[in-house]
Amino acid sequence: MMTRASREPIVIADAGPLLRLAAAGLLPMLVRLNRRIVLVDRVEDELVGDESKPYAAEIRRWIAEEGDALMRVPTIVGEGIAALRARARTPEEDARLKSGLRNSGELALREFVDHWRPDDVSSAVVLYEDRKVPGLFLEIDYPVTLMTTRAFVRTVSSWGINVDAPAALEAVASLYDLKPAMIGEIDPETPVDLRRLPAPLDEKP
Repeated sequence: MMTRASREPIVIADAGPLLRLAAAGLLPMLVRLNRRIVLVDRVEDELVGDESKPYAAEIRRWIAEEGDALMRVPTIVGEGIAALRARARTPEEDARLKSGLRNSGELALREFVDHWRPDDVSSAVVLYEDRKVPGLFLEIDYPVTLMTTRAFVRTVSSWGINVDAPAALEAVASLYDLKPAMIGEIDPETPVDLRRLPAPLDEKP
């Protein structure tokens, strides 16, 4: 379980958390956690690949400022899309590219989950908004804490780091849907068919 003293890396599993943190002006809060942030290439491209998208400039600036604290993960999925984008394409290839982009973030994350293991620590925190994300981590062989953006912000605020963060996040709920505050713990010692998906904080024992 994530605590203030622990140093698990934080995996940004989809574009939702960073977009919502940027909208709430909370990206600087991540720096104060002194943890490695992990960002898969396709998730990064969804956020900053099109400069006209909301908060793309702010997120791009945050990525640059993070420097070595940010682990930017290349994937075969991401490299394949980049290569197809970079060359002249037939109409059929344009159709394939459009179709491939639709689920590329999920596919790149699945590739990452299958091959990555945390360094120096035995566990990781996964920050998500996409409902499909928890299922991708059910069969992993290292401990993981799955947290929605609301749960993450409330947890960090409870440590005394930006106590106004929950209110700032709620202020953008009318612009961006927010999942309830949900947390789930994946224990690799638990049989896969008995592992539980994240539950609302209010329902946790």
